[in-house]
Amino acid sequence: MISRRLVRIKTLQALYAWQQGDEKSTSIQEERLFERIHESYEFYQFLLDLPYHFAQYLQSKAQLEQAKFYPDQNKIREYGLFTRMPLVRYLHREVENGHTNFQWSDLEINFDNWFNIIQEWQETKEINIFDEPEMELQKSYLKLFFDYFIDQSEDFNNSLEEVYPQWSDDDPYTHREIIKTIESAKANGSVTLSTEPTLNAEEVVFAKNLLRKTATSSQAYEQQISEVTSNWDPQRIATIDLLIIKLTLSEFLHMKEIPVKVTINEYLEITKNYSTPNSSKFVNGILDKLRMVLDDQGLIKKEGRGLREK
Repeated sequence: MISRRLVRIKTLQALYAWQQGDEKSTSIQEERLFERIHESYEFYQFLLDLPYHFAQYLQSKAQLEQAKFYPDQNKIREYGLFTRMPLVRYLHREVENGHTNFQWSDLEINFDNWFNIIQEWQETKEINIFDEPEMELQKSYLKLFFDYFIDQSEDFNNSLEEVYPQWSDDDPYTHREIIKTIESAKANGSVTLSTEPTLNAEEVVFAKNLLRKTATSSQAYEQQISEVTSNWDPQRIATIDLLIIKLTLSEFLHMKEIPVKVTINEYLEITKNYSTPNSSKFVNGILDKLRMVLDDQGLIKKEGRGLREK
């Protein structure tokens, strides 16, 4: 399931696009919002399939080596690194029927360089000893593989951004889902993928409602903000800050299952990453004032068994 924070980020971007456009209705942005959410899922599947495409690429190099008069058996062994891991095939089996516009052939130019990097790892040397490593060893190696390239390789991340410009937004959330998927693998070949978002999925409905409520209440929210802000002038507040405050108000007033504290913490984290260096302190002050005023007015009504934490 796609992270609620990532859903909020994509809703913020859709709200910004709506505000910059001429359309009064949010219908077009709602459609695009779903497309962006689903594209995140497609890229998760695409990235999860990297070891399989790596294996196919290295297998072609192994075949070239085998065709030589004096083939280097050590190289052939090294090229079979991912081919000897059944988990790679299990992951591929789960994602191969999914629809995606992304193609690893667009990034194959990087495979030799990435392969040279992992060849230096002690973990690669150790797993190459086995003709078929135990499942736990395969899982450990693939988690290391993704951890390294996503967390530490600037070249890898830059390459991903070339084919998917939203990668910097999705990065931590997609990484988390990939690790969870690998950890779910069983020796019998079963793998549990993250749930694919549909039009009726909880997170998609949440995103669309959040966008629609915020857009239609935009002017009313500005009035509420003006009541807790001295020298109120919307032109003097950074656009992203103002939109974040408005989204927070929508969750305060209309998302009854989400605790106020969770909403504030989520949007403060988004502010730190998507606005100016001083914005977080400013936004926090406004949100705290709004929370107290709305609470005193009895407008914040949270309900539901076990309020949703994220």
